[in-house]
Amino acid sequence: MANPQLKNGYTKIANELLEAICRLNISGNEMRILLYIIRRTYGFNKTCEEISLSEIASAVGARSAHISRALKKLSALNLIELRSSEGVKPQTISIVKDYEEWAVESCTELLLPKMVTVTKNGNPTITKNGNPTITKNGNPTITKNGNPTYKENNKEIIKESFKYNKTAYGRNGKVLLKTEEYDKLINDYGKETVERYIDRMDNYLTSKGREYNDCYAELLVWIDRDGVQKRDPKAFDVKKYEFVINKF
Repeated sequence: MANPQLKNGYTKIANELLEAICRLNISGNEMRILLYIIRRTYGFNKTCEEISLSEIASAVGARSAHISRALKKLSALNLIELRSSEGVKPQTISIVKDYEEWAVESCTELLLPKMVTVTKNGNPTITKNGNPTITKNGNPTITKNGNPTYKENNKEIIKESFKYNKTAYGRNGKVLLKTEEYDKLINDYGKETVERYIDRMDNYLTSKGREYNDCYAELLVWIDRDGVQKRDPKAFDVKKYEFVINKF
């Protein structure tokens, strides 16, 4: 198990410089090379160091030819300074500490922006996560879970159904009933009658844009107002046996 300790060595670097490096949008290979140069220079309290291509290649796991090209690019961007080798000595490399001197004017795409200005409350088509077509605060039919017609005004109905453990009945889901309430209605008045009243109430609430706090109580009022009598529990209900009868 790895157990890094400061007592075994550390690299001292100014936070301001480190933050500038973090904003660099260079390739992964180039960033690894840059970090290794920092390790070999600032890691030994030096501003420059003689580092061979083979040494960098071994450290970052790349071929020497790739290292050579990457170093030339980093040098062209003025991120590092290369001093030609003399005799048998390897080239000397150092980090350009003055990040304002980095060649960002000619290669602005190499730096990520520090801040992105987003227009808010004045642009009906705010771009979000790279999608320029997301409409915000102006689309009454927000797509949710693959349903392009999910409407905002149904959110409260769904919240209500979960809050009180109710199920939405009817074509538009306006009639909210607990399972025991629905079963009692079926037991008292029969499924055909109950479904008919649920459909009537659902259509009424949808057309009027209304909601009932207690759909069960309101259904009982509707049924009683129409003079519908409860079923006799002892009476023979032929509908329970229709399937069996039809087979004969």
